[in-house]
Amino acid sequence: GLPTVCSETCVGRLRYLGVFLYDADKVTAAAATPNEQDLYEAQLDLLLDPNDPEVQAAAARAGIPLDWLQAAQASPVYALAKKYRVALPLHPEYRTMPMVWYIPPLSPVVDAVSRDGHDGEDLGYLFGALEALRNMLQYLAGLFTAGDTAVVEGVLRRLAAMRSYMRDIN
Repeated sequence: GLPTVCSETCVGRLRYLGVFLYDADKVTAAAATPNEQDLYEAQLDLLLDPNDPEVQAAAARAGIPLDWLQAAQASPVYALAKKYRVALPLHPEYRTMPMVWYIPPLSPVVDAVSRDGHDGEDLGYLFGALEALRNMLQYLAGLFTAGDTAVVEGVLRRLAAMRSYMRDIN
């Protein structure tokens, strides 16, 4: 019942701890997805919206305690993975269907931009750096999406846009 040390102390805020509701009856079919690069979407499809009244009713029928449902509703992990699509599963190609998801680090991109003497918070520079850092994209895609760099690039673009937006507000 205690959070993991890694999720509590993660300097980069890559790890968040929370409860996912998922359809256990569909795990085997999702894991059997033929194309490895489709496993990310298959795994996303397993995740159930804890705020959906039908999901809540099914959880009650299945005997899931109310405090678990409330924990899933209060957890940021559903939103990070499914709603905002910035969290990714580690090595989906292993077909273990883990419920551990990570937010890829944007810091190497910010560092590269800053190292070149540019504003590491400027959205234009961040997007340009993503184009230039293909090796990093390939590495991250190998970790999180069975090699699909387009998914990782999309996540990093959303993170860069959110970072730039929040920096403008502050």
